[in-house]
Amino acid sequence: MASLFPEGHGPLLPNFSSLLVKGPYPIACPVNLALSFPNRSVIILSACDKEDANNSLRASLQGLKLTGKISLQAGRVQIFYPPTAAHMALLLSTLQVIDTEHPISTSASTVPMYNPHQLKPPGPGLVIIHELSIYFNSIIEHSSSPSSSYLSLLARVVSLTSRLGASLAVFDKGVNVLKMPVHPSPNPHLEHLQAITPLLANFLELIIDFSEESVDGAVYRTTQNSIPTV
Repeated sequence: MASLFPEGHGPLLPNFSSLLVKGPYPIACPVNLALSFPNRSVIILSACDKEDANNSLRASLQGLKLTGKISLQAGRVQIFYPPTAAHMALLLSTLQVIDTEHPISTSASTVPMYNPHQLKPPGPGLVIIHELSIYFNSIIEHSSSPSSSYLSLLARVVSLTSRLGASLAVFDKGVNVLKMPVHPSPNPHLEHLQAITPLLANFLELIIDFSEESVDGAVYRTTQNSIPTV
């Protein structure tokens, strides 16, 4: 079964279709989850700078002893680093699994207007979104409503995983700082701000919150939500 920790070094996760991991989780948790996910491929979309050795998931993956079973599992993991929220949205809209029954024609007259990123069938079993809030906490990507932009992009992610038939895991240490106005007032000093974290229960089935009190970040609490079906 899937786990946030190396094999034999932590608890297993319950079955989930969507998952949020927040708080000071160990940096290798997304990679550990990807390697423990059975059978199908895994896609990781990270908002972190891929050149940042402290946050690079690719560096974490390469840092493992990739031999035997681990090497085989690592070969099923694809990592993308969209540099902005706009790039992330574009990638989410163009990812698709190759249709082996109706392959794309190579005729010049039938070339599509855009070239979606092609994924080998049967497609990924898990999509991991890594530190999405980075886009909305930075000065460059800051907008008048970063929290609503965050939720809008997350809705695109949920739509993608539904289209691909994949499970979803969101890892975000910074999501707790995102807030949005409730009952806006003409006087900005009277405006009430609410954290968006409770709203994520409408999107994500399982929430894991790592405790700040844990020295090694290995203690967490789990909340199981009931996601309504449409």
